[in-house]
Parts: sequence; structure tokens; C-alpha cells
Amino acid sequence: MKIQNTKLLLLILLSILSSASFAQYKLTDPVPLDPTVKTGTLPNGLRYYIRKNPKPEKKVELRLALNAGSVQENDNQRGLAHFMEHMGFNGSKHFPKNELVDFLQKTGVDFGADLNAYTSFDETVYILSLPTDEPGMLEKGFTVLEDWAFNNLLDKDEVEKERGVVLEESRLSKGSWERMSRQYFPKLLNGSKYAERLPIGKDTVLKTFSYATLKDFYTKWYRPNLMAVIVVGDIDPAQAEKDIIAHFGKAKNPANAPARAALTPIKPRTAPEAIVLTDEEATNTTVQIYNYVKPATPVKTWADYRNGIIEGLVSSLIGQRLSELAQKENPPFIFGGTSFQQFIRGYSTLSSFAVIGQGTAQEAINALMAETNRARQFGFLESELNRTKSSLLNGAEKAFNEKDKSESGQIIFQYVNNFLQGTATPGVENRYKFLQQVLPTITLAEVNAVAKKMPGTENAFAMIQAPAKMKDKLPDNAGLLSALVAANKQAVTAYQEKAVATKLLDKEPVPGKILSETVNEKLGTTDITFENGVTVTLKPTTHKNDEIMMDAWRWGGFGKFALADKENAENAAILVNQMGIADMTPTDLRKFMAGKTAFVSPYINDNEEGIEGRSSVKDLETFFQLTYLYLTQPRKDVALFKSFVTKQKAQLEFVKQNPESFFSDTVSKIAYNNNPWAPGIPSPEDYDKISLDKSFAIYNELFSNAYGMHFTFVGKLDGAEVKPLLLKYIASLPAKPKDVSFKDNGVRLTAGPRTINIQRGKESQSFINLMFEGPIEDTREAKMQLNALVEAINIKITEKLREEMSGIYGGGLYGQVVKRPYLHYTVSANIPCGPENVGKLTDSLYALIKHVQEKGLEQKDLDKVKETWKKQYRVGVQNNNYWLSALSNSWINKEDPENILTFEQKVDALTLEDIQAAAKKFLPLDKAVKAVLYPESVKIPDEPKKAF
Repeated sequence: MKIQNTKLLLLILLSILSSASFAQYKLTDPVPLDPTVKTGTLPNGLRYYIRKNPKPEKKVELRLALNAGSVQENDNQRGLAHFMEHMGFNGSKHFPKNELVDFLQKTGVDFGADLNAYTSFDETVYILSLPTDEPGMLEKGFTVLEDWAFNNLLDKDEVEKERGVVLEESRLSKGSWERMSRQYFPKLLNGSKYAERLPIGKDTVLKTFSYATLKDFYTKWYRPNLMAVIVVGDIDPAQAEKDIIAHFGKAKNPANAPARAALTPIKPRTAPEAIVLTDEEATNTTVQIYNYVKPATPVKTWADYRNGIIEGLVSSLIGQRLSELAQKENPPFIFGGTSFQQFIRGYSTLSSFAVIGQGTAQEAINALMAETNRARQFGFLESELNRTKSSLLNGAEKAFNEKDKSESGQIIFQYVNNFLQGTATPGVENRYKFLQQVLPTITLAEVNAVAKKMPGTENAFAMIQAPAKMKDKLPDNAGLLSALVAANKQAVTAYQEKAVATKLLDKEPVPGKILSETVNEKLGTTDITFENGVTVTLKPTTHKNDEIMMDAWRWGGFGKFALADKENAENAAILVNQMGIADMTPTDLRKFMAGKTAFVSPYINDNEEGIEGRSSVKDLETFFQLTYLYLTQPRKDVALFKSFVTKQKAQLEFVKQNPESFFSDTVSKIAYNNNPWAPGIPSPEDYDKISLDKSFAIYNELFSNAYGMHFTFVGKLDGAEVKPLLLKYIASLPAKPKDVSFKDNGVRLTAGPRTINIQRGKESQSFINLMFEGPIEDTREAKMQLNALVEAINIKITEKLREEMSGIYGGGLYGQVVKRPYLHYTVSANIPCGPENVGKLTDSLYALIKHVQEKGLEQKDLDKVKETWKKQYRVGVQNNNYWLSALSNSWINKEDPENILTFEQKVDALTLEDIQAAAKKFLPLDKAVKAVLYPESVKIPDEPKKAF
């Protein structure tokens, strides 16, 4: 009797476990919303999403999502949805004029990073990241959102000033892409309203719209029943909900407001179409094939979700095969893809694309269609599917492991999409558990059935975009259609693959020994020196549950090789990354790594060589094995080398047709006196100088001897587990004493004052570039003074050149201290603008710099920089990447790593006198090199004489 009861209990337990594992999610049930988020709808229709999330601490992400965009515009409003987004920063009830940006900068908010917005066809989203370490800041944030939603003053003077800013943004969008897109959008979108509603709008409307027209758009569409407030961060959800009700509950919807259509009609295509477009400034040749554009099936139930997973598996499987094709010696394309995907809100497509190299359009189309037809006719292999499932589940598992350590800025977008697009948002736990349950039930037959039903090209839209010089090598519209038909009829055979390796190493290395080990209690780091001369810093953290990061480097680099070997040395690590390790090709390695999270990449800079990567906890030994093999057994492959050269040459053939690329490259040559080691864009001919044997030999010369290499590891490190792996794979690396040094090749900016004028481009676009370079003290204080100066002047550039003069959309200064190959600083000012404004904007920038040199900054501007830096630091120290960068750079630059701990004190010590002195020292206008890009249609004005 006792035995019978035990069996019964066991049967009941197995039944419960089976139910929990395989019937937890019924396919007929609706997909729930992420249970970690609190949602609600106010009586006026406004939706809200609130989620408490502790990463990063004392910070909150806020979004105001408006379910209206450029497709809601009337003909006389084209561009005004986007214009209204701009006006959100130019005067509201609680923040008149430009007080919003000023107020937020004082709290440490970085304009452009923490404070921003975007407008698309169907939506407008406002973005605000706020610190919550001060009382009342969250409530202030809701005041900002409320003003964006309902309290825009639409000050007429501000509207007029903002015209220039938006027109400058429109100017930036012009070029080959914009010219070609205006030709193909009406055909691709089959005459729908989308084709006439690019969010940037029309310049004629932006220049002439009336105040009443703008206000009409705002009144009709900025209303609570089209809005959602999304809050994710280190907050009290109950208080956030009260604040939302207080700030948004009283808003009313306008009477007789127009309905917001759920779907903007796009007519189905009833016959195939094709278009071939060329442009003088296009930089590459692409082919795109849209097999269909149709209304997407809403994902409401778990069955719908499962169907989406199957389509995703099919897309991934085809993508992997196309990736293999791109590695051929003479690849049909540089890279390509085929996938099921969202086309535009409410519509889906099966589309293919390829960037064509030195092959023909027909070859690229043949390759794309062959893989689609191969999948249709023969399906996939069980081995392929199993690997793809494993990778999918691995990604979901990693997200699940990090569910309490994911940063708010990464989380919030899913709730924005749920509101705007109805995207299924079950949360990482539901998604992971559902994948665990459902992936084993998805059969190869099901996947192949979906592949088999992929539509052909009967109603497809095909397009080629290419440089004008390629026109004679391309078909016309009718020829492209014929090419598509021919490609769809070609015979294909079933896909075959060789057996996948089951291990990386044939022979395990003999562990090395520790020479010394010290602990830094302040930093929480351990420094280890091995007998082979390799050193390691370990920094265990709890910032992530399943992340380990590595960077390892030493002095050296490609700059120390002879000029004749520059290209060989510069590309040595890039080539090895393309060719694999040991006897495994990149394709073999990808297949072996399916279901694993480990990535390693060697690199060679001008003055350093190293290796970097990241890993999950469970795949840490695989990660170490990859590192060991890249340093000891790089793989040489003639076919992959030729493929690399072919693709690089094709990508570079027309890159300088882009006016800004041509400008940048030409200025670098002139400003650095044609020094062959100066930065610049390589030419296709440079790749003819590479010898596989020589490049491979250089790689081995640099990496086969690990002496002097310093490894920094940061993340979820367990010393008991990590040390044996370090001994086995790092301490065992071949190493013997060698010179680890870099070489100074004399790259110096030519002395100013000097002006370089360059003409290039069809559009009315100019670009101002000022360059400063010189000596600097090797002190922490000097570096901070330089960076603070740059940040403070950028605040003034926004205020003066953008907001007051309406002369730019974006632009500013960038500065850095460079320690190798010699100690110096560089500062460059980059200002895109209209050619008619070059003179006055340059004068204004010079005047601004002179003002700081002669009279200094205002304290409020320096305070903004300080507060922003301190807030960024407090977030940064909660991030593994910050610690990796700080510790690794401290070692390579021979600086005290404990400087990390005193950053805020050093920031507080900065004074106005420091910045004024820095302006005089680092921005000598009488030594500046000025370069200006003018369009080809403009006569370059005479250079005025400057009094400095």
C-alpha cells in the first residue's frame, strides 16, 4: 500500500511538472502585457505606463508619446508635425522662451542626449531623462511633459526663429538619398499618403506657413486621447501615478476633433514594378526587392506570437545562408539579407536587399532569389534550425538573467511601441518561459511550410540605387523586371553543410604561474602578474548578472612598421577577424557558437595593439578559449582574403562622391601636409598593396608574443572560477621579453592661420571646420579644463548660432588630449550651414571664443557643465563599460586608477579662471586652420582679414 501511494504521488508530481512546463501558456490565450508595468487610462483617454526599475539608481526615463505624425498633416502643413516637435523646446507655460533647456541643463540634463524628441510618419515622441536625487525633480519632469502636451505658447517670435533651425535640419537631409527617395517613394508606397509626407516636410511650406496653420495642427492632434505618458526608473510608482493624474487628468479633447485612422491606406500592388535610379553623389549600388506590402496580422494571442517566432526563424535561417555567400572569393554582393519585417506602421513585408560590389546587378539578384527559392523548394536542415533555436533561446535567457539589472533607457522603448503600434509586450520573463515551452514544439516541417509559402515576385517592387558612373553597367527599369523574372526561374539545389566542430581546442594549454598578486581595497580590484610577463586587473561588479567584459592592449600599433607595410599592418587584425581561428572558418565558428554568448576581436590601432570582447558567465571558458586561439592560432584563408579585398574596394570606389567625405579626406591631406600617416579615407588602390602573407606575418609578429599585454576584466567575476581559467589561457600564452613601444611618424597640423576652401556638391550645403592643435601638460587638471572649455562653448554655440541666429541645426566643438605618439591636444569645430551664412557664422564663432578669452564664461554655464559631468559620472560608475574603459585607459596611459574615485572633487575644483586661461591656451585664433566646404554652384568669397 505504501509503495502504491508513492507511485501515485510521483505520477501526480510528473503531471504537475508537465503542466507547468508545457501547458503554462495556452496558444488561444491573449498575450499579456508585461506584469512589471502598471498601466491605466485617464477619463480623457490618455494612457500611462509606470515601471519601477532600479538601474541606473536615482534616474528616471520619461516619454510623452503622441499618436500623430507627418501623415496627419494637410497639404499646407507638410513638415509641421516635426516643426511642432521643435517648438516644444521654445516656450511653454512653465518654461517661456528657451528656459526649458536652461533649467534642465542646470540639473545635469544633457541637451541632445537626455533631452530630445523625434517625429516620424505616424508618431511624435518626446524624450526626457532626469536625475531623481533631488526632491521634486520627478514632479518637475511631469510639468515638462504636460507643457509639451498641452501648454505650448507658440510664441510668434520663437516660431519665426525656429524656421531657420528647421530649414537647416532640412538642408542636412539633402543629398543623393533624398533626391532618389523622392523619386521612388511614390512607387514603393504605391501612391499612398506616406509618399507625400516625409517628416522633414517641404521647404516651401516651412518658409511660408502661417502661424494659424501651425496652431491648427497643434490644436487638432495634441490631445489626451492620442497620448501616453511612459515612466521607467528609480521612482515610487504610486506617487508617479498621482502626479500623472494631477498633470494630465484635467486636459480635455477638442470638440469635433478629426478621427485618427488606425491604418493609412496603401493599395496592394497588382503587378510587378521596377525602378533604376542613379545619382552623381551616391556612394554604393544597392538592390532591394519588396515581394509584397500588406496589412500586418496583429499579435493578440500566444498563437500569433508563435507564428511570429516561426517567421523570425525563417528570416534568420535565410540570413545565415546569405552571410555565407558574402564570404566567397568573388561574392555576388558585399552583404545582403532577406526577412519578414515591419514595413511601416500596420504593414509587413518580405523583402530582400543587397549592397553590390564588383559583381553585376543580375548576379546579386540571382543570389538573393536563389536562397529564397532554395528555402521554398527544399526547406532547411534540422541542424540549422536547432542552432537558430538555440541562439534565440540564449538571447532570451540572457535578457531574463538581467531582468533586475536592465537599464531604464533600454526598457522604456517597448512600452512606447506597445502604445503606438500595439506591439506585443509580454516582458522578458514571459517571453523566456514561452520560448522554453514553445521552441521544442516548433518542428522543421512547420518552419519549412512557412518558407514554402513565401510569395514570389508576381507583385514585387524592385529597385536599384547606384552612383551615376555605374549607369552604363545597369539595366533600365524594364531590364530590372526581366532580371527579376529570370532570377526567379533559375534552378536551385538543396543546401548542404559539413559537420560542425564540437570543441575549439584540440589540445589544452599547460597552465602558467602567478608571479605576484595585489588587492586594491579602494577600487575593489585585484592585479595579477604572471610569469610570462602578462598582467591582469580583475574588477568584480554586480552591475549585471550575466556580463563579463575584457580589454587587453599594450603600446605598439601599425605606426611602427615601415611605410611600405602600412596597409599590411593596418589591416592585419581586420583580416584575421575575417578568416577565423585554428581550422574554423567564420561560418564554422558561427555555427559552433550558436546558443553561446562570447565575442572576441583583436585590433591594431596607430599606437597600440590588443584584443577585446565580452561573455556570459556560463560561456566564460569558451570566451577564454577564443581569446587564446586568436592570439596563438589565427587562420589564413586565400579565398576569404580575396573576398575581403574585393568587398573593401567596392565599398570605397565611390565613397568620395559624397561631398562631406571628399571634404574631410581632402582637408586632412592638406592640413597635415600630405603626411601618408595622417588620418584619411583609404582608396581602392590601397587594398592592392596588401599581401596576405605579409599581413599575416605582421599579425603573428604582434600577437604571437603576449609579453607586456595587460588584460582588464570587469563584470560578474568569481575569483575561484576565473583564476584557473586565467592560468590556463592567459598565463600560458607564449611570451618573452620584447620592446613594446610606438613610433612617432611626424603627423602634425600645419601652422595657421590658414584657410582651406573646397568646392564639392550639388546641394546648397556648406561645412565650416576649425582646427587647433598644440602642446598640453600631462596633468589631469589640464585635460579637464580642455574638456570643460569645449562643453561650455558648445552651450554658447547652441544659444547663439542656433537659437538666436537660427543659422544651424547642430554642430559644435570636439576636443581631446592625445598621449601617443606624442603628448598634445586637438580641438575641432564642425559647423554645417548654408553657404550664404558661412561668413557670419564664422565671425560669430570667433567672437564667442574671443569673448571667453577676454571676459570669461558666466558661472551658470560652467555650473551646467559641472552638474552634467557629475550626473553622468554617477550613472557611469553603475556600468561595467565605464569601469572597463577607466581601468584599461589608466593602465595604458600610466595614470593612477584611483583617480576614478575623486572625479567629482576635481570637477568641483574647476574655476572660471581655469576656463578662461584654457580658452587662451587651447583656442589661439591666430593659429587656427579653417576649412570650408562650398557647393559647386557658389563663388567662393574673398577671405576677409581678421584682427585677433
